[in-house]
Amino acid sequence: MARTSLTPLLVLLAALAMVAAACGEAAIDAVDVEVVEGTFDPATTAEQATGTVALLLPERVLDRWEGPDRDNFEASMAEYAPEVEVLVFNALNDSAQQQEQAEQAITEGADVLVVAAVDMVAAAVIVDDAEAEGVPVIAYDRLIRDAPLDFYVTFDGEDVGRAQGEWLMANTDDTDQLVVIHGSEDDDNAHWFADGYMAILDEAVDEGRRTIGYENWTPGWDPSAAQTSMEAALTALDNDVQGVLSANDGMAATIIAALEAQGMAGDVPITGQDATVEGMQLILRGLQGMSVFKDLTVQADMAARIAASLLTGEGVPSELVPDTVDNGMVDVPSALLEVDVVEDAAGVQNVIDAGLYTLDEVCAGLPDGLFDPCD
Repeated sequence: MARTSLTPLLVLLAALAMVAAACGEAAIDAVDVEVVEGTFDPATTAEQATGTVALLLPERVLDRWEGPDRDNFEASMAEYAPEVEVLVFNALNDSAQQQEQAEQAITEGADVLVVAAVDMVAAAVIVDDAEAEGVPVIAYDRLIRDAPLDFYVTFDGEDVGRAQGEWLMANTDDTDQLVVIHGSEDDDNAHWFADGYMAILDEAVDEGRRTIGYENWTPGWDPSAAQTSMEAALTALDNDVQGVLSANDGMAATIIAALEAQGMAGDVPITGQDATVEGMQLILRGLQGMSVFKDLTVQADMAARIAASLLTGEGVPSELVPDTVDNGMVDVPSALLEVDVVEDAAGVQNVIDAGLYTLDEVCAGLPDGLFDPCD
């Protein structure tokens, strides 16, 4: 009886498996996640960076994701890594879909993932799966918890919240009653912002200088949900509201609509965040008190610098990630960016000067006389 031997097909499959394994090992070795002493050199990075990066966006409720974030990330990648392919996905606020998109990106050859997570906890699976494939993950704007995350780029969330809380305290009086409408409870950033403003507001409440008559979270940062919360607050408090802590501009706009229905818009100080066109126009109209300006061009550019550095295979320069953030599993090398307050025409001009929006975009639909550059 002849000895049993591998068929040609099995031989071929075995060979392919070995090639695939070798390629996988090469990809893992090629992307060095080490933080190395030094500075970022755009010219050298542009010469060395190769491969593919995937940008995973969370939703389209806010214009920022498919606008300034995506546009500036792609522009910066074109500058720092012109040979690198950029894949872009949007999960439409579906964490399961975002996980599928991450798997698709890796299947399509992504060497680095930049993830603005839909859900800070559920996205841990994305990081775990990527690590298994030797693909580093940069958390963008939103921290991913309890996972071996490689890098994190965001604005200092506590500074954001402090700016909001301090402004609301400065623009309300002792014994005033406040409404607090947080962002999405499943977004780590929403809690980070709340840590900043609630530390200030809780102290005032404890000292008897303010009261909080109504407080609620806003699923998915949905402006319509924020309006529903504000309407419920006005009903419960019989319109006895002297200030509103709104976590962002999109929510502030619908909160203002609820106030307007009661003839209170413009009389009740209200905070915001993101310095959106709508938010700045509401500030110029005297309907919204302030917004926290987070220069998304700087954030997107920083994420691109880190991604491009990874794709050189030489590690990430320490100047790009001088901070660390504990995500529950590891201390994540991070870039925590600074914020500014917009509360008047000068602040609006600063946002325009930063290049986030054009003058025409800010002026569109504004009545004459509200913003001199528009006239």
